[in-house]
Amino acid sequence: MSKYSKQFKLKVVKEFLKSGGQRRVAHLFAVNHSQVRDWFLAYQAHGPGGLTPDHQRHPPQFKLEVLQYMTKHQVSARPAAAHFGIRSMSTVLRWQKLYNEGGITALANRQRGQQPMSQFNIKALLKKPVSELTPAELR
Repeated sequence: MSKYSKQFKLKVVKEFLKSGGQRRVAHLFAVNHSQVRDWFLAYQAHGPGGLTPDHQRHPPQFKLEVLQYMTKHQVSARPAAAHFGIRSMSTVLRWQKLYNEGGITALANRQRGQQPMSQFNIKALLKKPVSELTPAELR
């Protein structure tokens, strides 16, 4: 869940559009000035719908498209994230780092969480005395 509601973000953006002053608006609403800029860019690119977070996994081809857009249009991660509706510029920066280190294969979505315990038979492990278990089996 997002820390700030869509209505709050919209209120901040409308105040910024009305009177300007990114730092002044940030101080008025007690938020970081970079958030005001991020919300404004998202609003500018996608309207009110740009202020709702998207919690989706992007395919490697989409990530590459974002990075190519940055190169072609000579923009930084912040405007690229706003253009493509990505919630955080740090996501784009992470993609850029992965791509620079390992190419498009590094952009592939990786599995999250722990691996299933399929290599051990749990019932067989429970029958063994604790002193005979290996460190891997104990884990």
